[in-house]
Amino acid sequence: MRVRTAAALACLACAVAVRGAFAFDVTSVPLHLYLSGLKEARPPVVVDDYLVLSARGAYRYVGAAFSYEGWRSVHSFEVNRYGVFVLAVPIPYGDATTVRYRLVLDGLWAADPSNPATERDGETGAVMSLAALPERPRTVLGVWDPAGDGEATFHFEGEPGQRITVAGSFNGWDPFIHELEELSPGRYELRLRLPPGEHYYVFVYRGERIADPLNRRLLYGKDGRPVSAITIAAAD
Repeated sequence: MRVRTAAALACLACAVAVRGAFAFDVTSVPLHLYLSGLKEARPPVVVDDYLVLSARGAYRYVGAAFSYEGWRSVHSFEVNRYGVFVLAVPIPYGDATTVRYRLVLDGLWAADPSNPATERDGETGAVMSLAALPERPRTVLGVWDPAGDGEATFHFEGEPGQRITVAGSFNGWDPFIHELEELSPGRYELRLRLPPGEHYYVFVYRGERIADPLNRRLLYGKDGRPVSAITIAAAD
């Protein structure tokens, strides 16, 4: 299932219509305004549970890779109306308080020029940039990862005595495989081990698929229906 974020935020409709090239694919109004309003590169900042990086220069391409993904993926920046390269990535799921990352500037690995916080890797000697994350409880959105090892626990509250399942990108969107257990009247829970990366899911409740009510990261599928998203970080 292809998943994309909602492009039709009512309060942003005019901005999208007038400046379609600068319509960022995000659901948060404050985040959209921050990305589109940056006039210069700044150190990393957290906006609405997203880590925002920025860069400015005569670059053709800017990307970023992160330690919590094992440096396997390079996330491409976009350019806003002021010519600033910007990138917003969800804060990784887990309890890490520091993110290590490197930029790709026109094909060359580099530390973030706008971020004075750096650390040299003891094995490779490469200089990595550091971004601080705010403290947050173990319970994140509607999912809990108490061990920090990818064993996510899904929570749901509803009428007692119901059969509730979770369908998602991790089980082929099958509504029958993973059923939540009713631990107390109306409180349901399910533990699943998930691989690192982004996952999308819905609960199946009374025959209907609904996005997680506790999860602020609401995305939309190509059919226009909402789904929830979580990010599981790779173990350090």
